[in-house]
Amino acid sequence: MGDGKLTTKEWLIGLVEPGFILSMATSYYIDSNLKAVLRGQLLAPILRSQELRDEAFGKFWVAFSSNREDPQPDQTPEPAPPTQTAAGQVQTSTDLIPPILAQASGIVLDVGPGTGTQMPLLKSPAIKAIYGAEPCAGLHAELRKRAAEEGLADKYTILPCSVVQKELEGEMAKYGLVPGGEDGRGVFDTIITVRVLCSVPEFERTTAELYSLLKPGGKMLVVEHVVNPWTTPKGSVLARVMQGIYHAFGWRWVMGDCCLNRDTERVLRRVAEKDGGWESFDMDRWFGATCMPYISGVLVKRK
Repeated sequence: MGDGKLTTKEWLIGLVEPGFILSMATSYYIDSNLKAVLRGQLLAPILRSQELRDEAFGKFWVAFSSNREDPQPDQTPEPAPPTQTAAGQVQTSTDLIPPILAQASGIVLDVGPGTGTQMPLLKSPAIKAIYGAEPCAGLHAELRKRAAEEGLADKYTILPCSVVQKELEGEMAKYGLVPGGEDGRGVFDTIITVRVLCSVPEFERTTAELYSLLKPGGKMLVVEHVVNPWTTPKGSVLARVMQGIYHAFGWRWVMGDCCLNRDTERVLRRVAEKDGGWESFDMDRWFGATCMPYISGVLVKRK
């Protein structure tokens, strides 16, 4: 389903698919609330709304991700650098992930790993350690299980927090990952964001804080769905309208605070302006006619 190669059927599927995802997530949310009420916690949907949202989303995401596993290394072609990815080879957003994660090395921050479906792509000997910042406690058991299955139990550490600075740095300190020193605030050689910047709180501020945690010369590996570029030839006015409709019907509420309308590329460019911009900013755009347009690329911080 690469840009410029959509059939009418594929385009229509791209417009309505988020609706099926929304309905599935909503069913888990309703189920969690009903069970709380039936246990006698009549006010739980009001007094424990965030807890029930997290519980429902955790259950939904475990079920949903198990039905759409990301590609395994031995099921995909030899990864090529992102700038050489041929549009004809990309059929879904999942196809964007292997060539991007193949660039990971050193000490890695895996932002919002969920159930760890992309963990098979992080087994490179160039990676020394991986820290997965996952705030949804309901996903931790599955994440630990996946790390063990992939032989990464000794290399993968779960940080039970979001990537908001006050939460993340407290957990990092427990493992001696203290920003500072001659690299400024740099701690990580690689920061991975796959389908997660859509839901981080305080978006622009948090993205800037992530940038500051990169070592000079460090890489940010990005595969993210973004706002539809409806004002450009590759965008779609109808798809942008549908994004708004899905939001109005509770997408963000039941989808772990996911936003369909974030201009992530613009924010990523902006966070490096104080340093004169990124050393390199290789970014491709995909599926612009759908409700889930994507960007993917490797960003390198100036040394």
